[in-house]
Amino acid sequence: TAAMLEHPLVRKDAGSSQVIRNVVQRGTSKLRLGMTQEMVVLISESGDEIFCMNPKQGHYIRCPVKGTRNVHFDIQAMTVTSNNDIYILVGEYWTQLSLLMYNHLENVWEQQSSLPKADGDHHLDENFIVEVGGHLYHLGFYSPEDLNEFLLMRKYDNRRDQWLECSQLQFPTIGHGGLGSVEARHAVSCGGQIYFIRETEWHRYNPTDNQWYKITLPNTYECYNSYAIVAIETEIFCDDVMYDTSSDTWCDLPEFTPSAISTNGAFVCRCFVREGQLHTLVHHRLDMRVGDHFARRVQAFQICVLDRSEGTWTDLKVTLPVDWKENLSGDFDEFPCVARMYLPSLTASVAD
Repeated sequence: TAAMLEHPLVRKDAGSSQVIRNVVQRGTSKLRLGMTQEMVVLISESGDEIFCMNPKQGHYIRCPVKGTRNVHFDIQAMTVTSNNDIYILVGEYWTQLSLLMYNHLENVWEQQSSLPKADGDHHLDENFIVEVGGHLYHLGFYSPEDLNEFLLMRKYDNRRDQWLECSQLQFPTIGHGGLGSVEARHAVSCGGQIYFIRETEWHRYNPTDNQWYKITLPNTYECYNSYAIVAIETEIFCDDVMYDTSSDTWCDLPEFTPSAISTNGAFVCRCFVREGQLHTLVHHRLDMRVGDHFARRVQAFQICVLDRSEGTWTDLKVTLPVDWKENLSGDFDEFPCVARMYLPSLTASVAD
């Protein structure tokens, strides 16, 4: 992380974060609408490449990010704000984390802030960043050994470049020392509030009164895939159920079944919202047998969209470029987001 922050093309704050924000906002205002396109964006695990696609039109752009050569970001979390700003949280769990923002005009990551270390950061198990009401929030899930797990949340004050502590969320579960867990967890903003989702419990944070509230789950609720959780307006989609936050009601969704591409059943689903519709990006991993062992991995990708009126999933039959399949992570560490991307800067970087 230190090498990354010293890199000359990772812009540092010249005086205050507000200076950077003002510059970026002025730059963003220069983005001509006809030169932007809403695209699904995959950021490589190290942050050095951006993969953009419009699956319906068959547009695919693989673009190196300026200033990232020989710099490994180690992305911990990411989000896209209502202002079309792409943020990533980078750094090791046990060291200082840094917040970077993508400059659409110049195709470069700019440092926005650093998160101060908190007591017991060596027990930090997972990070999330979300936006509510124009403010960024960092959520850190802690699992101290032989003590109760808890969620530490901080709100970013960009005018002062300060992270303000919010109400903590305590759990009755005992921690494992921050050694990693297979439990599915996720944070999502919806209807002006923040939802923290675990396999067996949901919690809602209200920024107005700085309080957490536990949500009553249906008896049949189960959450296995935290990466299949997204929000559309006042609705949260989680696996095969939908929660309406405005009416506090639940309903079942059509079950999604990936096509039989993975002969060994190995696949990972990531959800995203484009044009107001729920999509799922499926990464199939096929381990090919060479002699008496599996030695070669072939990757296949599938994108499906949910038609809620018909209650069916439709395969968009996308064909990703060969170099995408070769360079995207075998474990699919990239998280899909949707943003309006500035095509001139992307194509110029590809040409370079």
